[in-house]
Amino acid sequence: EIFALLFLLAVSLADDNNHYYVQTGTEVKDTYKWTFDIKSHNSYRLRDVKASNPEIMNGKVLMESVDEKVLHVKIWDADKVRWEPPVFNEKQYDYYTPKVMDNMRVSYNEDPFAIWITDSDGTIIFDSRPSAPGSLKFNDKYLEFGVKVPSERIFGIGEHVAPFNKVQRDESKYSLWNKDAPSPYSDGSGNRNTYGHHPFFTYQLPNKKIAGMFFRTSNAIDYVLKKNYDGSTSVYHKAIGGVFDFYFFYSGTMDDVLKKYHSLIGRPYLPTFWSLGFHQCRYGWHTLDEVKDVVNKYDQYDIPLEVIWNDIDYMDAYADFTVDNNRFAGLLQFTKAMHAKDQYFVPIVDAGIKYKSEYYYKGVAKDAFIKSANTKKTLIGKVWPGEAAFLDWFHPESEGIWHEGLQHLYSMAEFDGIWIDMNEIANFCYGECPPKDMLEDEKAKGIWAQIKRSLSDKDDANHDPHEFDNLPYVPGGNLNDKAISVTGYHYSTNDDEDRLRKEYNTHVLWGFMESIATNTYFNKVLKKRPFILTRSNWAGSGKYTSLWLGDNFSNWDNMRQSIAGMFGMQMYGIPLVGADMCGFIGGSNKELCGRWMQMGSFYPFSRNHNAINNPDQYPWNYGDDIVKASKNAIRQKYSILRYYYTNLFEVSLEGGSMMKPLFFEFPEDETAYSKTPYMFMAGKYIVVSPVLFQNNWKTYPYLPNCNWYDFRTREMAVSYNPGSSQGKNLDLDATWDYVVLHIRGGGIIPFQDALGNRVRRTKELLSLELDLIVALDHENKAQGRMVVDDGVSLDTIENKIYRHYDFKYENNKLSVSLLNDYDQHFDFEKVKKISILGATSQQNGCIHLTTGGTQGLTSSFDGGKKVLTLTSTGDKYWSEVSFIQIGESCQTTQLNLLTSFDGLQKL
Repeated sequence: EIFALLFLLAVSLADDNNHYYVQTGTEVKDTYKWTFDIKSHNSYRLRDVKASNPEIMNGKVLMESVDEKVLHVKIWDADKVRWEPPVFNEKQYDYYTPKVMDNMRVSYNEDPFAIWITDSDGTIIFDSRPSAPGSLKFNDKYLEFGVKVPSERIFGIGEHVAPFNKVQRDESKYSLWNKDAPSPYSDGSGNRNTYGHHPFFTYQLPNKKIAGMFFRTSNAIDYVLKKNYDGSTSVYHKAIGGVFDFYFFYSGTMDDVLKKYHSLIGRPYLPTFWSLGFHQCRYGWHTLDEVKDVVNKYDQYDIPLEVIWNDIDYMDAYADFTVDNNRFAGLLQFTKAMHAKDQYFVPIVDAGIKYKSEYYYKGVAKDAFIKSANTKKTLIGKVWPGEAAFLDWFHPESEGIWHEGLQHLYSMAEFDGIWIDMNEIANFCYGECPPKDMLEDEKAKGIWAQIKRSLSDKDDANHDPHEFDNLPYVPGGNLNDKAISVTGYHYSTNDDEDRLRKEYNTHVLWGFMESIATNTYFNKVLKKRPFILTRSNWAGSGKYTSLWLGDNFSNWDNMRQSIAGMFGMQMYGIPLVGADMCGFIGGSNKELCGRWMQMGSFYPFSRNHNAINNPDQYPWNYGDDIVKASKNAIRQKYSILRYYYTNLFEVSLEGGSMMKPLFFEFPEDETAYSKTPYMFMAGKYIVVSPVLFQNNWKTYPYLPNCNWYDFRTREMAVSYNPGSSQGKNLDLDATWDYVVLHIRGGGIIPFQDALGNRVRRTKELLSLELDLIVALDHENKAQGRMVVDDGVSLDTIENKIYRHYDFKYENNKLSVSLLNDYDQHFDFEKVKKISILGATSQQNGCIHLTTGGTQGLTSSFDGGKKVLTLTSTGDKYWSEVSFIQIGESCQTTQLNLLTSFDGLQKL
């Protein structure tokens, strides 16, 4: 019965080219998993098949329901081991337990092989049948799988600078192959790949539910999206190696799908609380005195600054793990002074280890660098220090060398996080460029003579430098462009590994594995909560690192495009993300930088950064207006930083999105969908409406049909209309004084007045009074959560050293429960103030404690704004509160502060 429910054998279909037929069908192990054999169809062969690209004649298929909403389908070579990325998220299947598919009916066909999935009502979710059209081609260096999805709204397929919906034209192509490419706009014509490799997409069905598909591969791949006449899209996966390894997701909302996906690849790591603060960097600080001057000016202009960064300027000849002791003398003392002021320091460390440096010879001694198929010795490329080698993360000694180097750097500058860059791997020469003296280097020759290579007798057989010269298909243009040679090879322990561990298969994993090694350094060596920022990324990077969107340009287009980039990284499980504010390449200007400072202050990761030889773009360079705009925007975010952190924390616990377009929360609202490029939500309850165009002193937010409140005034901006499915367009002034924010009715927001209290450091928030904003929806209900911890401790989630509040407001009662508790309290946790937005009258309030006692609240009511404010003069913590009953008096005398609201005159 379960077999019938899960996999309904479909009727035979007409034969078609480029498909397989099922040879045998076998049920294996349990009722949730099947494997069967497939053979190449006679009409399957690619045209002009070359000896270097033979077809796979015998395959195996695995189909399994790993969760009630997740189907796993894998097709591999039955005769020969092929490349598959290692399993990095070892706990992925702890979450998944085989279950009957929920509202998913999965069918497959025997001849030719095809699979299709329908909803319980028969709606097609996914279809690979040739009539769809679909396709399946399996050759050594060309794999194609085509599927039809009933949507022209497809999201993901990163990393690209592109609209959030990737269906841009009748046929759109997106290449995935990590590359040092500064923000090329991807218009759907292909070959505009950048820093990340995420073969994952979701799509919105006509019923507004969300489905998704993940292709677990690390090979270069093109996605081709072809519109069909019926409003569907055919999606073709065109890879050049590996196996077919797909996961299909189907659920109600985008966050439902993303939570399933993140549980598979690894849920995001928990960064430090202070990482949500404001950061400043600059490529082109020539001395430490210049850095100190910038730090001092932030205080002089009363602009919050949490973290100062150093680009490669601080290094000695741009060599990793060094400090220029002339230009940056005193860096250690400077970092300690920063800590004394509750500020932090993050330096850059690049991928390439300088040729003939101390750590180059350490790596050679351990045989721990990527090898050249030409020389059978260390592969040498060229980056900022000149010739450089690259650690081989498959080698068991490489992580130790990396940790030793970082610890040596820490002895010269007590950093609080690490920025890992140029890790695609980027390369300034084509493939490799060994120095002329490399093989004559007497020191290296002596080391090489002592090294016993694993499988050294098989080097020549497995490592042909011309193996990939004539590929039948090349995603992304040229695989060696700005990269090390695809024939470079890695440490191995057996012949299959020696044959397969080549840059051709592993290139996109290098930055990902570097993130793991760096994360491990913080955990095991420093024993501190990590904060890591990377550029290169792969599926699962968010488990170890945060990310910025790479080298952008100082223009309005790049500013707008950063919103879609931020949304994409939420899908890929990297929530702490942002773009270089004011732009990295090219000179900024007053209006652009001012508006970017305003919008970028609400990125999860907010950093101003620009390139060498460009004009300074600090707020004070543009006058008083931009100083005011910057300090006010940063403090607006700091006012809700506890809300931001709670969202970040819960994404670390459960997966899902932190920043999102309106339609994630309002999928039925077509106007909300149309606003995706121009607005964004922080969590479920805050909407940010930035200014995104030049010479514009207005902003035009669209607020879907529910109660919405102005963040600044707390007045109701839009009320729910029961007779309409549409929301309301607003026309609002956009000054330098504040960023237009709105609070969604139904949310409870922890708020601290960072603006009124002129907060400069996030640590000040630990003692700043908390105002719990209760924004009522049209049913007079609200809910929200708040996470409390020290913001820096290691393994906070694993060791449960945090407090997790759950607030619910209903029937004039604010209930408080703890999802997790621990013994440390902070001053801001004391019950001081509750603001109920959308209230209709003056009412008293009474705190009911968990011990059974009560405590009164004073109250005031602003009838014009419809805000009821309850205030406590006691010293009870929220963890001691069971509930607060509105409209009940107890102990403390109530103060009835009447306002101009006419109805109050009748009391």
